[in-house]
Amino acid sequence: MIRTTFLTLALAGGLCAQQPPPPCPPGAEGMGRPGPGLPLEALGLTPDQMKACRAVLARRPKAPRAGREAEEALRAAVEDPATTAPQLRALHAAAAEARLQELLDRHAQAVDLDAILTPEQRAKARRIRENLRREQEAGMALREDLEGSAGPGEP
Repeated sequence: MIRTTFLTLALAGGLCAQQPPPPCPPGAEGMGRPGPGLPLEALGLTPDQMKACRAVLARRPKAPRAGREAEEALRAAVEDPATTAPQLRALHAAAAEARLQELLDRHAQAVDLDAILTPEQRAKARRIRENLRREQEAGMALREDLEGSAGPGEP
């Protein structure tokens, strides 16, 4: 079961890495990540806060593509029998550093956004994020159940 899940995640990760992330819909910019995230309109922002939040969200990470490229190079090297252990170590270090930079950029963006919000808005944002996280987990569990269920008369 764990091996199957790992293989599925590895394949899905490979497919996701090949496709560019979808753009954020207007007003649904996430906390530095693509896709529907924290809807700013739900926080009751003033026009000045909305403008400031959009300015923070408009700043893009320094090198988002570098992380994906480093991960792709590492995955390719793992599959190549000619790759040596020192080469894998170097590729892994580069991929880890790129991922860390992405996380640091996202964190800086979250800190900047947090500074714009009032305590009540921050609390509401936390509740919304928690609900979105739960919803995502429930969707993942449902997909696992649907993919793992056997048809009628099958074991």
